[in-house]
Amino acid sequence: MASTADDSTAAPSALRASRPSPSPPSALEAPESFLARYLTTPLFFASFLVSFLLVDTRNHRRTGSSDRDAARPAEPWFWRAKHRKLARLEIGQALERRRLVLVGLLVVLGVGCLGTWWVVRWALGSAVRMVRGR
Repeated sequence: MASTADDSTAAPSALRASRPSPSPPSALEAPESFLARYLTTPLFFASFLVSFLLVDTRNHRRTGSSDRDAARPAEPWFWRAKHRKLARLEIGQALERRRLVLVGLLVVLGVGCLGTWWVVRWALGSAVRMVRGR
């Protein structure tokens, strides 16, 4: 009987030993930079949200409600299981598309900045011409 008690206590420690432990923060590691904290993190988060929105709307449009919905069982376990599987699938697809959406967001951001610069330059030029014309 003593060997079974030792085996039961050894199993969790063996599991713990096989998992990589997170390294403690050291003094040599640089703190999170301004660029990482305030620019890239919001861009990555926004790209994930947009890609998830695109995947979700595409999947919703594909499945749509039909006569098949009436034939499906109404048990709560069925819907929970299907929702979990669908959520995992959609999150996986959104993570796969995140880079493409990030590039698209950066292009839209760049075009928006250029457009804003052009409008401000035009407005200031018009204002200067109007002031000089008087």
